Amino acid sequence: MTNEFAPLSSNFQMTRQQRLAELKDGRCWDMIIIGGGITGAGILKLASQLKLKVLLLEQKDFAWGSSSRSSKMVHGGLRYMAQGQVKLTVESVRERQKLLKEAQDLVTDHSFVMSHYQREFPWPWLFNALLAVYDVFAGIKKHKFWSKLKYLSLVPKAKEQELLGGSQFSDALTEDARLVQRLIQEAKLLGAQAVNYVKVLDLLTPGEQVTGVKVQAAENAQTFTINAKVVVNATGAWSDALIPPTPDKQALPFKMRPLRGSHIILPSWRLPVASVIAVLHPKDKRPVQIYPWQNVTVVGTTDVEHHEDLNFEPQISSQEFDYLMQCIRHQFPSLKISADDVISSYSGVRPVIASGGLISPSKEKREHGIWQSPGLITVAGGKLTTFKLIAQQVLHKVKNDFGLDDKSLNQPIFERGNEKDYLASSKLPRHIQKQINACYGALSQVFNEQILSAQNCTGEADAGEEGKELCQTISYSRHIWGELLWAVKYEQVVHLDDLLLRRTRLGNVLPKGALDYLSDIKKLCAAFLPWDEARWQLETKRYKRLWQENYSCPAKDTAQNSAPESALVIQE
Repeated sequence: MTNEFAPLSSNFQMTRQQRLAELKDGRCWDMIIIGGGITGAGILKLASQLKLKVLLLEQKDFAWGSSSRSSKMVHGGLRYMAQGQVKLTVESVRERQKLLKEAQDLVTDHSFVMSHYQREFPWPWLFNALLAVYDVFAGIKKHKFWSKLKYLSLVPKAKEQELLGGSQFSDALTEDARLVQRLIQEAKLLGAQAVNYVKVLDLLTPGEQVTGVKVQAAENAQTFTINAKVVVNATGAWSDALIPPTPDKQALPFKMRPLRGSHIILPSWRLPVASVIAVLHPKDKRPVQIYPWQNVTVVGTTDVEHHEDLNFEPQISSQEFDYLMQCIRHQFPSLKISADDVISSYSGVRPVIASGGLISPSKEKREHGIWQSPGLITVAGGKLTTFKLIAQQVLHKVKNDFGLDDKSLNQPIFERGNEKDYLASSKLPRHIQKQINACYGALSQVFNEQILSAQNCTGEADAGEEGKELCQTISYSRHIWGELLWAVKYEQVVHLDDLLLRRTRLGNVLPKGALDYLSDIKKLCAAFLPWDEARWQLETKRYKRLWQENYSCPAKDTAQNSAPESALVIQE
């Protein structure tokens, strides 16, 4: 393939078939990372910055697991500090501050509030004392107690009976799947390789040392091997399933405890909130958040044992759904929210390390662990917020092997391009500029030149209707049509749900999973996807079933185990 666009490297523009061919060329990589979530993507990006020859493999889609199904919060976790996990809180808050500087528009500062009621924990003086310590960790002062009248202007429609007021503080929100994509795209610009839908079947262990992996691509049943100096297991909830066949396999240093967290999404006009509202659930006093995200309102999360097969899409249970609805009605009784108001749901499985004993899910520690054996590094646990710290610690373990120094490990994780020049020169509305900058960062100008300027999106007189459409938002979502075009050209879209649930969030935030827009999406994207009409119909059928079973409201008679995804041969 020729380098069609000069600003993008040939490595960045490779087709999927070219990427798969490169996996089979017999080279030995410096590092192979297994797992395409936020942990794996962070390690990939830092390794590429350190000039390592690095490859990431993901058995499903990038961010398919918990990294696209989180609460979208980049925070220290006040409740973790209250539970005594001070080290985790300090690390997380400091990492949050770094990401706010490095990933502007993608990680954004946001108002959080907690209501205080008579005779209910937490008491205002205690909560604000906790916030004072929280701010010290971050090196800022952004908390305040508001009296009842002022607090109701901040949180209208909140339950007023016995309300004392509320505390406001600062934390951050992000779009988790795009965070993963930003890291992967920037790594590919630096020469790294990342391929989705390639499953690692086994580790290569000719002796005591891991020397590579045995894999199988989704396109066919053929298996092949890939060699590497170091293999990193960053598979999240699957971390304890990929262990080399040695006597040590019987004595793992950790055990994963898959815990499901579920959320529901409502229209912002039906449940309008400007801040993240922290609510103590009336049933068990667990904190539940109600917050604005992507022009909708999200409510979550739950924290329950996940006993189903991790290879199946998780789904919200009727009990979890009722639990979240009860929380909404408790905090906003006058709004009379019902199940009919809910747009969609989503569930994710947290990669939590089991502490042992009978500890409740909500009290399990969220700290991470890193274990090293010959040729293999295994990462387990951790939070979205601390992905960069985890990457630094992983690379620190191999710094002598590759001649790395500590200073190089501490560099910013995101590339600093010409974002300021782009924002200053762009003629697009400010909210669209910020959306593009959030998704593409250092590539924003390239996105503008290739997808928007080429289509006359500036609103000039000679711009046709089709051209102007590319920079228009899709319904009330934050996404513009041009994002779909970029995704199918450069972001390894293999299935329709890749495009609608992870490259964009149309399937999460629009009614019926954005099914009403499929004909327009097909018209725009068909030329850049190797799908004939039969494949389009198969993908549409697959997506409809997937969304109905795993992203809609639960039916009372729906079984909790969803069927495995139907087999679909990928041809390009």
